[in-house]
Amino acid sequence: MFPPKRPGGRSRGSADMKVSQGTVIVTGATRGIGRATVDAVLASGGKVVAIARDKTALKQLQASAPDRIRALAVNLEHVAGISAAAGQAVDAFGGVDGLVNCAGIARYEPVGAIRLDSVEAQLRVNLVAPLLLSQALAAHFRGRGGSIVNVSSTLSKRVAQHTLVYAASKAALNAMTKGLALELAPAGVRVNAVLPGGVETDMLRTPRLRPGETLEPGELADRVESQLAGLAALHPLGRLGSAAEVAAVIISVLDQTWQTGSLVTIDGGLSLA
Repeated sequence: MFPPKRPGGRSRGSADMKVSQGTVIVTGATRGIGRATVDAVLASGGKVVAIARDKTALKQLQASAPDRIRALAVNLEHVAGISAAAGQAVDAFGGVDGLVNCAGIARYEPVGAIRLDSVEAQLRVNLVAPLLLSQALAAHFRGRGGSIVNVSSTLSKRVAQHTLVYAASKAALNAMTKGLALELAPAGVRVNAVLPGGVETDMLRTPRLRPGETLEPGELADRVESQLAGLAALHPLGRLGSAAEVAAVIISVLDQTWQTGSLVTIDGGLSLA
């Protein structure tokens, strides 16, 4: 049984207003899809509680819209602090309407070179943190219900080389999404996941090196460009996606009032190949 909801009414003007026009917590808020989601919530007229590790980047993000962004520096690998962080997030604007679990880490390691600390880090950030945040916030969405969107990956269904642990963590996130959707439905809380294909972000620009391989700066740049070109060619539409394109889908799912337990793919046709 969840604890009673915190006191306080909706800040939104009417019950008809969308979740993205209320207060939305976004993890991984300073980079990539997370940052694009922050921008999309602001464009919808909402407010954002931005969670990330980089204090400098968070300070700059909050300065971009000081009346509508509250920044919380949280390292989601340290799962013991997540419950307290959830309470701070709810208090930042006096309530919360939505949660986007966007933070994620990927370590590109072939079988034989997978380290236990790498496995644990990916599971904490990609799976345990979204679960604990969702659980901590489930009883505190304003009014009846709320909306949670987990950012998964098409790798959860279409594994690529050297991504075994990341893919497994995202497959587990998909299952967690469905389980939360079922258990939280009686409270009106909707839980869905968005599964992007290859999106040009810092994560995708991480050079994939063989164990022990080192490259000069120029060689690294060439490797990354070759890597991106190869990934783009896998998509039938012939290009990688943008963070803004994925954020637009996240907002749509966040606001959809009769959708829960769904895994929504946006991947330039990658899953067709």
